[in-house]
Amino acid sequence: MTSTLLTRPTIDHVPPYADRQTRIRFVATATGLLVGGLGYFLTLLNYSTDIGRAALAGGYFSNFFDDQARALLDGHLDMDPQSLAIEGFVHDGKTYTYFPPFPALLRLPVLMTTKEFDYQLTLLSMALAWVVLAVMSTKLIWLLLDHIVEGELTWRSGILAGTFVAGATGGTFLTYDASLPWVYHEVYTWAVAAAVGGIYWMVRTCLAPSKHTVFWLAVFALVTVGCRTTEGWAICLGAIGLGLLARFRPFSAEHRALWWRIVLAGVGPLAASIALNMYKFDAVYMFPLKDQVWTQVNAQRQAALAANDGTLSGPQFFTTSFMAYLRPDGIRFTDYFPWITLPAEPAKAYNGAFVDQAYRTGSVTGFMWIFLLLMALAVVVAFWPGRNAVVAKLRLPLLASILCTGGVMTYGYYSTRYASDFVPAMVLGGAIGTALLAMFVATRRRWTAPVTGFLALGMIFAILAQMSIGLFMAASLHRGEPLQRYVSLQADLTPGAQRELISQIDGLPEGGSTDDLAIRGDCEALYLHTGDQYEPWVPVEERDRVWRFRETGQLVPGRIQLLTISGAQEQSVWLQLREDRLARGILVKGKEEIEGPLFEIPTDGGFALGIRNLLDLGYFEIETTPGGAFGYTESVYFNDDWDSLPALAERAYDEADLAAHGLSVSPELGLPIPLCERLADNAGLTLSGG
Repeated sequence: MTSTLLTRPTIDHVPPYADRQTRIRFVATATGLLVGGLGYFLTLLNYSTDIGRAALAGGYFSNFFDDQARALLDGHLDMDPQSLAIEGFVHDGKTYTYFPPFPALLRLPVLMTTKEFDYQLTLLSMALAWVVLAVMSTKLIWLLLDHIVEGELTWRSGILAGTFVAGATGGTFLTYDASLPWVYHEVYTWAVAAAVGGIYWMVRTCLAPSKHTVFWLAVFALVTVGCRTTEGWAICLGAIGLGLLARFRPFSAEHRALWWRIVLAGVGPLAASIALNMYKFDAVYMFPLKDQVWTQVNAQRQAALAANDGTLSGPQFFTTSFMAYLRPDGIRFTDYFPWITLPAEPAKAYNGAFVDQAYRTGSVTGFMWIFLLLMALAVVVAFWPGRNAVVAKLRLPLLASILCTGGVMTYGYYSTRYASDFVPAMVLGGAIGTALLAMFVATRRRWTAPVTGFLALGMIFAILAQMSIGLFMAASLHRGEPLQRYVSLQADLTPGAQRELISQIDGLPEGGSTDDLAIRGDCEALYLHTGDQYEPWVPVEERDRVWRFRETGQLVPGRIQLLTISGAQEQSVWLQLREDRLARGILVKGKEEIEGPLFEIPTDGGFALGIRNLLDLGYFEIETTPGGAFGYTESVYFNDDWDSLPALAERAYDEADLAAHGLSVSPELGLPIPLCERLADNAGLTLSGG
């Protein structure tokens, strides 16, 4: 008979320093993610708890990926032209979006089961992208520390790593992107997060190659190219280049054995991208701008294409791009909240370049200077012969990360969000630079405090700077309550400096400078100058206006024009009187007439017509009492040049004409707007109090 003795399995002795290293990694990572995540998520939520928040109140331009996902569920790629509006590309009779489909594919598990969350997933998608960025940035810095810094991990290295993680997850232009949950920024958060992931696996393939690393390199290359073509191609070409390097100049036998797999990791996703673009646009890489709806309606776009041989890409834009994204003064400091802003003016064209559109554009040098310094250190060490063998292996990933910027450096359209294409290079360069600093202080303890302090200063500045411009952008684009809160904060924190920005005007604001505040009349409305050449002034507050009518004699049937409303077409508000004491309001928009419900004039002969500016929606609501709301028209409109301007409703009636119909009118203003009155008082302006 045989017996078996059951004993506990033998456990190898764990050295004391292993627990200490684990604790260092955990504390540094958790602290860094907490600081960086706080900056990102406060900006993403706009300091609220609304997880369904969109950049615009109506959800405009946040719907594309939901509609693309619905189209995919129906078995086709083309979309409803009304869904894409000016962003649609009409090719071979079908309308497509130029955005690759990954964010739409990401929505499929939700949209396949419910319609409850349609058009509410953009913010959640951007939150998930941050998680990917956080994981890959964290893995990257620890991988590099393990290979570059000799000996066991110390708290000095851990603090530097945690500081980098905070900056990488909260101090890049992705935090600015988080301020606007719409497709333009959602696709950037995913493209950058995926590109950083692709670069991590490229670095790991360089330092510790295996089939596992090559597989994940292929996955992230596919995701990147499924989000943004320019960055996706950079990662794919980087993988192909790394595979060829492994074939002809391998770092080791393991690299040589995997060379064809590494090449396929780039070729496969690249082929998928080309196939998709060929299907939609019959082009390998670009999309035909001449087919875009925006091109058909915008004279500036048409002129730009004509001046650049039908394209908006080319070396003629390099100098302009360099000055927009890399100039040291691509940032602005003010003595009023939020103190750090974008440059006051849009990006300027250089060397005769005819650009499409140019917005206020922040530079990498201004907002991410600490990353740029670390990147410079990484490049010098990587390409300095014999300086550091480990960093020298990372030359190709560095080049691939820099290649991510190739699209925007030769594209004639300028906006701060395009600076996000620099983030993969800044994260990789920043991680290498941080690891090199850790190696430096490991043997020079007296340098620990100044090096750590300088790195922390740069990262904290980067986080606060991105949060500052994100706060302004979220407020000025959404308008309504967020913009009122922003101006109110400015009044609370810097009343003296804000006072110099305030002026009083009659009618609509014209001219002015960035951040100016204009009060119309006796606080009838308050406007903010955005500094944007296409939307210079936006309304912050506007008082309701009411016209109270009284019956003064025999009512005479007919139509009486009451108001005119400025806009892209002729607009007016009329009152219709009928013989049976019935009346209605009528909104005339060009050749269209919108009739309100008929109401009986009360026996006391009094009724009213009112107009309210729904600021966040950008519409006037017009109603009668009794009767109710009957018409909506733009309170912010596009002129012939597609510049966005505030509209103004003005009196058009003649009191004698009203008297001839048996009516009199008393115009009134609605409830006061406290913020405007507070600003007027601060600026010493005299209001009538009406």
